[in-house]
Amino acid sequence: MSENSVTIKRELIEIFKKYNWKENNLNRKVKSTKTLKHNLTHKNNELIKDVNTYYMNKKCIDNYDVNGNLIESSSYDYRGIRTALLIPTYHSNDYVNTYKYYDDNDVLLSECFFKYLKNGNVIEKWGNGITLIEYHLQKNTIEQFFCDTDNNLIWKDAYKYDKNRNLVAFCNDLGKTICIVNALGNDIEEIKYDSNNNVTEKKKVKYKLDKYKNWIEKKEYLIENNVEIPITIFEREIIYY
Repeated sequence: MSENSVTIKRELIEIFKKYNWKENNLNRKVKSTKTLKHNLTHKNNELIKDVNTYYMNKKCIDNYDVNGNLIESSSYDYRGIRTALLIPTYHSNDYVNTYKYYDDNDVLLSECFFKYLKNGNVIEKWGNGITLIEYHLQKNTIEQFFCDTDNNLIWKDAYKYDKNRNLVAFCNDLGKTICIVNALGNDIEEIKYDSNNNVTEKKKVKYKLDKYKNWIEKKEYLIENNVEIPITIFEREIIYY
């Protein structure tokens, strides 16, 4: 494998792993994001939010350094109690070294170690198993192999990207999801299929953007009988450097 191919593979890692501006499709130098998730329902002919809705991850806060690396990510439930805290560490070349997950009492729940192979692939080592991530440049595909501690394969996921490195398809043994993205790389439509290639769900997504073309509101619609039914809204506050 050429040195250039390895370089491209390592660049794709940034797209696949959610720990920097590029993968999270953020423009300009973002210091932090705070995202609130609300359920939508109709009541008395009005669209209202969060009616008797239980969310484990109702609010998420991500903090980034000036190089665009995620330095802390926290999730909160509908009561405002923190459900998880992620702290990544990095190599000098900005590739992630470890993930550490903590509970609401700052007790370490789990830890993941990343190993970067010479061919550009990545191995994740968890306490309960190993994940191998392979990058197939010719097919614009990333495959993720989940193995137990004895290295026996138990699951495989595949991610397909377009020429602009936007995720356009995801599949595994249960079925697949096709994503249609806009010019900014944001999903605007998702179609889910089961293992027999039957459509099980269609969703449409609409956005409101700030002046830097980062979304600050994302609304999801379920498509049933060609009717758009609003189901979820995400509200995001962005702070820039």
